[in-house]
Amino acid sequence: MSGLSDIIVQLAIAIVPLGVAYLAFRSATDANKKTQQTALQQAERQAELERSKVDAEAFTRAKTIYEAALTQMEQQVARVQSQAAQFSTDLIAEQTTATAMGDQIRRLQAQIRALERTVAALRAQLVAAGLSPSPASEPTGPFPIRRSSRARSPE
Repeated sequence: MSGLSDIIVQLAIAIVPLGVAYLAFRSATDANKKTQQTALQQAERQAELERSKVDAEAFTRAKTIYEAALTQMEQQVARVQSQAAQFSTDLIAEQTTATAMGDQIRRLQAQIRALERTVAALRAQLVAAGLSPSPASEPTGPFPIRRSSRARSPE
């Protein structure tokens, strides 16, 4: 049996390096997989970092554009408010002028009515004195004068 035990010992000696070689191969492939996974994770992190840099730059550009637009809009609002204030001031001045002109027109119309009454009274006096008054003339100017029934001459 010595031959059989020698073969078994030789076989055991041959199997141990094969087992060690298999374990080394297995460890190397596991290490290689882990290295690839780590490299892949690092590449993903790097890509995410690059995306976040691009996003940050885009955000910064968008923020700059937004702030510039906001500043421009604020300036436009200030101009519109200034114009509105000026229009309001102009409107008040126009309303004041229109009111003053309306008052003046009413005073002039009252004066015209008083003068028409005076003319009518003078015509009546002329007729009462036996004189013939001159015929009533057409009103001059761009606007006809309204005559009241009391101011008409008795012709």
